[in-house]
Amino acid sequence: MKQRVYYLVGGGTSGHVNPALSIAESIQDRDPNSKIVFFVTKDGVEYDMIKKAGFPYQTIKASRLPNSAKKIFSFAKSSCSGYRNCIRILQETPPSAVIGTGGFVCAPLLLAAMRLKIPYLIHEQNAFPGKANRFFAKKAKAVCLSFNSSKEHFKNVSNIHLTGNPVRKIFFEMQSEEARKRLEISSEKFVVLIIGGSLGANSINQAILDLFKSAMWQELKTEFPELMLIMSTGNRNYDDLKNALSPYENEDFIIKSYLDTTLWLPASDLYIGRSGASACFEAAATSTPAIFIPYAIATDNHQFFNAKSFVDRNAATLIEEKDFDAKVLVEQIKYLIENRQVLFSMSKQAKSLSKPDAASKIVDIVEEIVSST
Repeated sequence: MKQRVYYLVGGGTSGHVNPALSIAESIQDRDPNSKIVFFVTKDGVEYDMIKKAGFPYQTIKASRLPNSAKKIFSFAKSSCSGYRNCIRILQETPPSAVIGTGGFVCAPLLLAAMRLKIPYLIHEQNAFPGKANRFFAKKAKAVCLSFNSSKEHFKNVSNIHLTGNPVRKIFFEMQSEEARKRLEISSEKFVVLIIGGSLGANSINQAILDLFKSAMWQELKTEFPELMLIMSTGNRNYDDLKNALSPYENEDFIIKSYLDTTLWLPASDLYIGRSGASACFEAAATSTPAIFIPYAIATDNHQFFNAKSFVDRNAATLIEEKDFDAKVLVEQIKYLIENRQVLFSMSKQAKSLSKPDAASKIVDIVEEIVSST
């Protein structure tokens, strides 16, 4: 059988890259002979992620839509250069299909695929679809969705599939007991995992600072000695927070720039943080109850809609940034410790929203597309 070649593209944030990686892994599991090539921008988060994952890649130029007239020329120049490069690559080595998972980096490759009539599929992670996916859905052979509520934004698209958001297999496989064993955490601890973010988590950072400097955490620990707080800040905020909070660090309060969520999510009793699609579905995969604090200025406020989809199913709690502070944080933690049945119910509902076979379903659809062309 002729070797199948797949070009994958998605970037700008890890939330676009992780699903693409999951899809790529599923393709390779099913067809080890297949060739997978990612398209990345050199300055994008996808560059390092794809390089680390070990997949072949092509570097292209792509730019975000400009927010001022002054940037129109540089946007047009970058976009045209990226588009021409993609046309050349697709003509030299035509792929069996192109798969896009969102973000501005998709535009040059998907435009080239559209122009050359190469079949492509897109996957939308968020409850409120991004601009790129809303545009490219019109000519896509298939549109795969993570949230059922996204359908209303693709009214003129017929080939829609509700697949869920692809999550790496490790999130479904890692059990709480094993994760705690590897992290050397007692089964008696009530672990609260807080993940800020390098793209903007000022409200979360400030709440944690106030939590310790006001002694609210110390009082909460006196009442609930089993409490353990783990915080990931992201690289951008780490040094400042580390310096400010180092006097309070001990075995029950740990602050890191980065945490391996494949271990820390299943090891935790409660996740508090952003509600990007990956965060939502990784928490669901590990059955971790969540308090979502949507990034208020995320494009189209998509994190709010992601969180709301989980809240509507009683799988999480949503607190908007403007309402979040140290006092609210303490109240929420105390309430959930004292009402374990609520935590158990959230965990169960979250698990019901996870889709272990999301990547496999998408690959099924890709294979159908390839076979029919």
